[in-house]
Amino acid sequence: MTSLLLGLRLSRWGIAGFSLVAFILTLIQTVGFYQIAGHTPAERAVFGQSMARLAAEFVALFPPPLHPETVEGYVQFRGFSPLTILFAVWALTSATGFARGDEERGVVEATLASGTSRPALVAARVASFALGVAVASAAAGAGFVVGAASGGESVPAAGSIEACALVAAVGFACYGVALLAAQFATARAATALAGALLLSLFLANSLSRVLTWLSTWRWLSPFRYYELSQPLPPGGYFDVRGFVVLIGIGLVAAAAAGVAFTRRDIGAPVVRLPSAPHRRSYDAANMPAWRIPVVRGLYERRLGVLAWAAGMAAIAAIFVALTRTIVQVLLSIPTLRGYLSIFVHQQLYPAVLGYTYFDVAELMFAAFAIVQVARWSAEDTDGRLELMLSEPISRAAVVVERMAVLLVGALIVTGVAGLTLFYASHYQGIDLNGQRVVGASLMLVVFALVFAGAGSLLAAWNPRAAVGLVGGFAFASYLDNELATIYKLPAWVQDLSAFKLFGTPLLTGVDNRSLALMLLLALAGLGSSILLMQRRDVGA
Repeated sequence: MTSLLLGLRLSRWGIAGFSLVAFILTLIQTVGFYQIAGHTPAERAVFGQSMARLAAEFVALFPPPLHPETVEGYVQFRGFSPLTILFAVWALTSATGFARGDEERGVVEATLASGTSRPALVAARVASFALGVAVASAAAGAGFVVGAASGGESVPAAGSIEACALVAAVGFACYGVALLAAQFATARAATALAGALLLSLFLANSLSRVLTWLSTWRWLSPFRYYELSQPLPPGGYFDVRGFVVLIGIGLVAAAAAGVAFTRRDIGAPVVRLPSAPHRRSYDAANMPAWRIPVVRGLYERRLGVLAWAAGMAAIAAIFVALTRTIVQVLLSIPTLRGYLSIFVHQQLYPAVLGYTYFDVAELMFAAFAIVQVARWSAEDTDGRLELMLSEPISRAAVVVERMAVLLVGALIVTGVAGLTLFYASHYQGIDLNGQRVVGASLMLVVFALVFAGAGSLLAAWNPRAAVGLVGGFAFASYLDNELATIYKLPAWVQDLSAFKLFGTPLLTGVDNRSLALMLLLALAGLGSSILLMQRRDVGA
């Protein structure tokens, strides 16, 4: 019981934050439906058709909606489906934070020293996350109910409960998978390994809707069993077996993680790769790379940067291959065929790539920046920052070097991905403007710098809360872009969103005003973080 309460206490801010985000997301999407869908059956039927056409462009990410002309079908598609990704990210950070982060901070060792067994500790943390994700999913349901009530409609209680249970189940399954994956990696590689695994499982399921050869593998993905149900819309369905499989995945993976945890040392992976025999030494390394600013940071992160570059290149190649399929789906709609066929080789392919690949790339580069912020925050608590300052390196130099390392790393990742995008498109017979590909790729770097600047500011102010706060900032920025037209937000509010400022550079080119605003936001975060770093004690 004590371990359960400790797990809830350590995750209280995560539970509160994700519950608030889930409530706001479903509430805003529900209220937004009444703003744009119309009021008469005819208006809503037209709206439903337009939503179905829009969903055809994102079929590689989300399943097609059921009755999007109703508030239930719209929120199922626009509210609860994105929540599965959000809860998967939460499960990833929570599982790896327990499996590796708490080990580095000594929390796990102190808990075990109090007499708690390893299986009991794992069970308590799994239970605490299960309670937390249940609370957050209930908050999502509450947001939907409140939003529907504001539109004068009532919603079916059974469908709402089933929708909440489903998103909680997929979050629980992802937690178990991430916790198991973290047992096989070192502390600094656990998040990358678990994240790559969850991303692969998500893509294996979502891409199987357009790449038939993946259909034989999608049963491995927990997201597959979530998509077997759509309980909210009229005539919807709830697959009990799929729900049970999700719970089973979480329980089996968590149990396997508990077994692996009992068989490894604290701080070590369960399977150690053999290394060449060498003499143990405690002398300072004499490698020249450690003496060169920025280069030392890149060398330390070399495997992570290469993994990000390979992953983004794979995503670029996949979306290029999907573009023709998506265009064919759009051209199969009779009302659009005559109009779109004129622009197939001129604007349609860049538009589809801009709204599919670059939308995903924005999320990935935001995640790239947040991962670096997490590393900066960890350096404050594990003694690395104190060691760097004692060399001596000034605090301002530490902040600037961190941003410079992120900048060069992002350039490497976007360079590899951009080259893959251009040459894969050429191979598929899709003509892209080379200058616009370069411009769009460089805009991804500036986009990452915006979140890095905000993260640097938050890490200098409160390192322990920095990751959650910058994640909340990214979510707010995304919502700002999504809801700007629905709620007719002022232009200055829209300009605070990096997603809005990014625009569509592959289709229309880079907007100089947006570029200047993004650079200004990044520099403001950098300058403010330097000032705050000077005034805070290390570890405080």
